[in-house]
Amino acid sequence: MAELHVVGQVLGGSGFQLDNLFCKWFIETGSNFRLLQGLTGGQTHCDYPNADEAAVWGHPIDVHWTLKGIDGWPRLQVEVWGVDQFGRCELAGYGCCIVPTSPGAHQLTVHTWRPCGTMHEQITSFFLGGVPTLKHREVISSPVDRFRLHTESSGEVHVRVCVVSKDLYRYGVTA
Repeated sequence: MAELHVVGQVLGGSGFQLDNLFCKWFIETGSNFRLLQGLTGGQTHCDYPNADEAAVWGHPIDVHWTLKGIDGWPRLQVEVWGVDQFGRCELAGYGCCIVPTSPGAHQLTVHTWRPCGTMHEQITSFFLGGVPTLKHREVISSPVDRFRLHTESSGEVHVRVCVVSKDLYRYGVTA
């Protein structure tokens, strides 16, 4: 059976409007992938950077799959949240990127966005805090559903991954 091992870390985030950031991450795969070891999701600690500094998380990723085909190649989804002065968690951004298909070390930059909401939601957000969020996380990586959303870009999440593949060609797993 062909195997794929992804090892790395969520390094940090920059360019967000909120301070005191933490990141929830998930790796989504298709039905051709079977998890052998590791966690396909996690959450970083909350970092409190000084003004104009990037948040530093250094959260590990270590996942090992067997696979039958390239369909459903892993996608890394991130949700960045901030903690405001009253201790409330507010959305800073959603993002998604495909895990590289070539073996080796890779530096990834996940560009994030967040929903704008209606004019009423924007006014409420300005005066009372809180921002619109998605009801279903599947929209993050689905370009078909996302085109109807009104969004604004928010920041970047920096990720370092090492991709190790084994026996892809031997078992006929090719693009």
